[in-house]
Amino acid sequence: MLEPTDEQRSAVKEISGTFALVQFLAVKVQNIVNHYFSASEKAVQKAGGQRTHRVRIDQVLAGGDLNYQAITVDLFSSHEAAQCAFDGVNAERHSALSDIYALIVQPVGKLPRIVKALGLLAPLLSRVLGTSSERELTGFAELADPEKGPVPETIAVLKKHDQTTPFYMMNLNKYYPSAQYKDGENISGEQAYNRYAARIAPYLISVGGYPDILGQAMGVFVGDERSPLHDDWSDFAMVYYPSRQNFMRLMTNSPRKGVLHRNVGLERAVLMPSSIIPK
Repeated sequence: MLEPTDEQRSAVKEISGTFALVQFLAVKVQNIVNHYFSASEKAVQKAGGQRTHRVRIDQVLAGGDLNYQAITVDLFSSHEAAQCAFDGVNAERHSALSDIYALIVQPVGKLPRIVKALGLLAPLLSRVLGTSSERELTGFAELADPEKGPVPETIAVLKKHDQTTPFYMMNLNKYYPSAQYKDGENISGEQAYNRYAARIAPYLISVGGYPDILGQAMGVFVGDERSPLHDDWSDFAMVYYPSRQNFMRLMTNSPRKGVLHRNVGLERAVLMPSSIIPK
């Protein structure tokens, strides 16, 4: 699917304020996709928007088999600007791509900038939390769920990639209406996940990571139930890491109780380690 339906075009008009258009791209013709990237970014800029991310999906760390190879994230101040930019590259899109799944995301305010600024504390936090080196994964198999997070097989693939260059971890979260605590604690899935987020934040900062963009998924601009990515998503994030080594330092030192809060709060999640595509 490469075009929004009439209903989707109408729905985006209800979005007010700045929003991001996040496009998951299935590449049809590899040798012309760079032309599409260039043309679409120019169209975004001409419409008054900003392309914040252009990345290649290296693998799906969690979430199943998804046939997408790249992601773009564009910020717009109005739905008119977004639709103008999208429609401005109709020919290039149909030449280069075979499928798109596009989400409308409303970014949060200051949190990403605050977390990034706290990176100055990374050396201290790394010593205090013990995240200066990667540890052996213990008890990981018992917590692993391929619908929510990494499993040993996907971690093995991750460790075969370049371990030293910066990358982004794309995150899509769908929360349970009610958290799935075994003791029956009655809070929402989002509240349970926030317990995890509060516990993991110092560890993320300690390895030099931060959410570069974070926001609420407001709806689908292109795509339907035929897409394996289709779902009623809650949140989207692009999290920066200095390297995959740094991510593994985070993962192998994270508090296990925090991971339990994540598991009972999330119904489904998709994680995509993605490399920055140079311009």
